[in-house]
Amino acid sequence: NLLIDLTERPKELLLELDAMYAKFGENWAPLGAAADTSHLLPLFAPVPDTELRVVLRLWQEAFEWSYFNDVLVGIRQSVCPPAGMRKSFQGLFCIDDREYSFRRHIESVVPDCQTFGTPGFFGVEFYFQPENGKFYTKACPAPVTPGFLIKESGRKYNHKKDYHLSKPTHGLVRGWLMSNTLGFGSALKMMAGVFKPSVTPATAYSFGHMDKHSVLTIDSTGLAENGLKVGFTHEEMALRVGNVLKSIGLTDDFARIVYIVGHGGSSTNNPYYAGYDCGACCGRPGAVNARVFSYMANKPEVRQLLSEQGVNIPDETVFIGAMQDTTRDEIEFYDDAVHDPHVRDLHSKYQGYFQEALQLNARERSARFDAMDTGQPISKIHRAIKKRSVSLFEPRPEWNHTANALCLIGGRSLYGHLYLDKRPFINSYDHARDPEGTYLLSILDAAFPVCAGINLEYYFSRVDQQSLGSGTKLPHNVVGLFAVANGIEGDLRPGLPSQMIEIHDPVRMHFIIEQQPEIALRALMANPRTYGMVLNEWVLVSVKEPGTGQIYCFENGEFHRFAATGETLGTVSGEQELIPFYSDHTPVLINP
Repeated sequence: NLLIDLTERPKELLLELDAMYAKFGENWAPLGAAADTSHLLPLFAPVPDTELRVVLRLWQEAFEWSYFNDVLVGIRQSVCPPAGMRKSFQGLFCIDDREYSFRRHIESVVPDCQTFGTPGFFGVEFYFQPENGKFYTKACPAPVTPGFLIKESGRKYNHKKDYHLSKPTHGLVRGWLMSNTLGFGSALKMMAGVFKPSVTPATAYSFGHMDKHSVLTIDSTGLAENGLKVGFTHEEMALRVGNVLKSIGLTDDFARIVYIVGHGGSSTNNPYYAGYDCGACCGRPGAVNARVFSYMANKPEVRQLLSEQGVNIPDETVFIGAMQDTTRDEIEFYDDAVHDPHVRDLHSKYQGYFQEALQLNARERSARFDAMDTGQPISKIHRAIKKRSVSLFEPRPEWNHTANALCLIGGRSLYGHLYLDKRPFINSYDHARDPEGTYLLSILDAAFPVCAGINLEYYFSRVDQQSLGSGTKLPHNVVGLFAVANGIEGDLRPGLPSQMIEIHDPVRMHFIIEQQPEIALRALMANPRTYGMVLNEWVLVSVKEPGTGQIYCFENGEFHRFAATGETLGTVSGEQELIPFYSDHTPVLINP
């Protein structure tokens, strides 16, 4: 074992240490045991507050608050949405910052629709086993340990696979024969893919995670596999559906169609492809969760139980699952429960609106890609975006969470009048229905590890790309399906590659909650892990007090009234006018 000097770039020796412990147990002494370690600081020792550190801290805070000041000024200018307006349709989307821009475009195309944000596993925690899959995949936030299993059967579509990528090629004889026969065809196909990118067997294709025509074992079978219950009972379904709907404030006034929209991403030759999927689904596409939640909410037995909880879903309301591919700006609907001809006609009409919003979203994203011509027709931009997503030589199929800076927890009146670029995670929350902060606590428990974890990963990778990030991803090799290394003998690399963080502003996540300060503080303190992140300033927290509209910021264990350093914000009549000037992060703007 080598001593790790914390003042230099650490070497990743975890695998070697593990091998030594496996071989010798506790009966071996590291070489460093006999070395002089007096010059090294203990790992968790307090860091001296030198003049340099003070200056750096001041610069960091000034940089952060040059943006956060405008956000809080804008949020303080509350705009109440019109009451009692009939909704054409409603949609539940993931809190993901990429979904925020998609929601903006849907609301601009269909002003009378209503959208909500909630963690993209939609409150249903389980392991998923695709048909013919040998392993279970987790479909909920990493800290959650599911006790349920959803199994898939009856696939009608199987993601095409090339035979030369199959298991027999691993053998000595057959591997040699196939490499020298089928390998030539593979090389030709790869060359063709450079000039005409398309979905291939080498593509991590989000819609291949689950077949939309397959059967899922969502209803409880009364059986268990490896300690997991297969399917959910009606009571377990009602508990999860009710928790989500009550937390976002959707307990009545349901539209005829309610869409449950998960998200995923497709890319080719990309060791970081899981980062393009849903963090709330443990780095997998959210298709299964959206379909499972819709199935549960459509069951009459579940609705009867929900009505006893005060959640009244009309008989004519239909929940439809869907998934958006954020790298391709495509969407797939799981509408097998739609039998009413009138609902089918409405659904067909609304699909056109979704397609229009996806094209607008593709155009907005295109402005940050240097090689894209944003002045060409929007249909051509969309086609170019789809090709880019599966291009073999494209290191940036999308910018992913670049620019993430905010997590807004509240109603649309908190942010609906603002243009916030693609920077916020948004979790819908109705403070009026949560006087004790019960639902706020569950939201914080889910949002903090996901949103803060993503933000800190981007933050550290940006401030020290070589030590805490992973450099360029072009020479990276995947090691053991859990890490990457430079080449075949390089160190394991922590963090994100330069292609994901080059335009990211390294600011800490700022949680802004619509609730009474004392209720919000009580919810924060209820979870020691959450409160520790706030108290130790890994994240920032502010609240907007309902009624007064006053903003309070957390500092040293309590909330203090926010004092703005500037009050003037620019305005924009429509975000489309910003696209030609959109290569950098857009400031906070009023969007009436």
